[in-house]
Amino acid sequence: MTRRGVLAGALAGTAALALVGCQPSSGGAGSGGGKTTLTVAGQSDNLTQVFNPFLPNSAQALTYSSPGQSGFIYEPLVQINTVNIGHDLPWLAKAWRWSDGNKTLTLDLASGVKWSDGTPFSADDVVFTYTMLKSHPGMNLLGAEFATVSAPTPQQVVFTFAVPSQQYFTNIVSCPIVSKHLWSKVKDPTTYQDKNPVGTGPFTLSTFSPQSFLLVRNEDYWQTKAQIHALRFVAYKDNVSMTNALVQGQADWGGTFIANAEKTFVSRSKHNHYWAPIAGTDGLIPNLERWPLSDLAVRKAINLGVDRKQVAAASNDVPATSITGLPMPAYTANIAPQYKGLDLEQDTAKAEQILKDAGYAKAGDGYYAKGGKRVEFSITFPSAYTEIAARCQVLVSQLKDIGIKLNIDTTTVTEINTLTAKGDFDSTMGYPVNSAPRAFSYYNDTINPNLYYPIGKATPTYQNIERFQNAEAAALFKEYPKATTDAQRQQILNGIEKIFVENLPWIPMFYWGSYSDWSTAKATGFPSPDNPYFSPIPNPVVALRLKPA
Repeated sequence: MTRRGVLAGALAGTAALALVGCQPSSGGAGSGGGKTTLTVAGQSDNLTQVFNPFLPNSAQALTYSSPGQSGFIYEPLVQINTVNIGHDLPWLAKAWRWSDGNKTLTLDLASGVKWSDGTPFSADDVVFTYTMLKSHPGMNLLGAEFATVSAPTPQQVVFTFAVPSQQYFTNIVSCPIVSKHLWSKVKDPTTYQDKNPVGTGPFTLSTFSPQSFLLVRNEDYWQTKAQIHALRFVAYKDNVSMTNALVQGQADWGGTFIANAEKTFVSRSKHNHYWAPIAGTDGLIPNLERWPLSDLAVRKAINLGVDRKQVAAASNDVPATSITGLPMPAYTANIAPQYKGLDLEQDTAKAEQILKDAGYAKAGDGYYAKGGKRVEFSITFPSAYTEIAARCQVLVSQLKDIGIKLNIDTTTVTEINTLTAKGDFDSTMGYPVNSAPRAFSYYNDTINPNLYYPIGKATPTYQNIERFQNAEAAALFKEYPKATTDAQRQQILNGIEKIFVENLPWIPMFYWGSYSDWSTAKATGFPSPDNPYFSPIPNPVVALRLKPA
């Protein structure tokens, strides 16, 4: 998936919800008959009892599961590891292999899996799910493309592809699998609310209210069942509310940015922990079909004019270094030879000279202009995301220093993806920015010209919202699947990096982390820098490893 917005705060890790009454953590070790319940501070602008995982706005967002991705109730074939990259976890699929020049993917399914209503799970459920997604493209939020899907046996699924497709593995295997015996009776899955979801996951829905809902342990779960009894997901309106709940012990687990986390949260209790492992790159994401960001000279000036250390410091993030934009140091080996060791640097004098050379002149108000038009644009993001606001305020000041006017344009969490998908924005930050499980996916998700949609037509997978067009890049992205060796793939990647560096389709500024906060007062076993087995944001992989304190 390619978004970090509806990304439900998941990989984005921010929170923004309406809170109606702050609820204390329920349960706890030794309470409720020894049943440990953890309260999770989550996100949702409008919490309704909708658990259809393929709808853009559903209650699933509160669980940090992006639309189109799996969560605590509905599970994927494979759990993609965004922290320990390359160490993906077998899940509903216990093994997989590519053949026929990477045009066939065969998955062997786990045995003994049952739906929470007791019905046996089989390959027919997988085939049904992907066939449904193929029939309803608007639900295929991960962009999982394939030619055919079949079930040779009840425990095996085979995908075929028109072209080699191994590079799309993470998208293909991350879709939530739903039950054929129930969903086949649904008249219109694109509007189905799924109020009482039946999944294969480690938790099931117990109670629901407009402020929160409770997921309880699936006692008949096919893997080793969770040791904690339940998770109560509570909606909060912004980062401040979430932070207060975590600091005051009203929430046990969250995925929110906390300003000055060590002082604000960690130092308050020996049980409090905060970790934001680098998950991807973020920065100024322009609409390339709107002036002035359609002008490469303006983008180059911005690229040189900003102080990335200040931008990153505004949200306790790490300043981007490599001019390729690839998250470092995770992808050091993928940097093209000519760009190794070349880092992004600030040079305000050169930034202004680029504007002058392009025919811009500074007017009396201190801003550059051309043809009577001032170099001015807005940046759009949800007002609830305080860490994005902090970065953008820094950018307003920095760009003013080089004669460019930046205006803040806030919106809501539910509206941001509609705006970016249709191209109704000048620039944005955080939308869409997902983790980069592979070097190729980092570029494919953001600048693949083959995924171009004209302004006004929504891109369903939120890829290339910049509307980047480049014939050479388009050809390279088409060639990549045909490569048969790592050396060939890297050569193509080198070409894509060159186009990125020279065209600046978007401007990398900092490496963002999977903001994660938790307390070990009631449960232990969370990932940490010393044991980075998976992302620490609320997710089922971690929940299954937690132990009552």
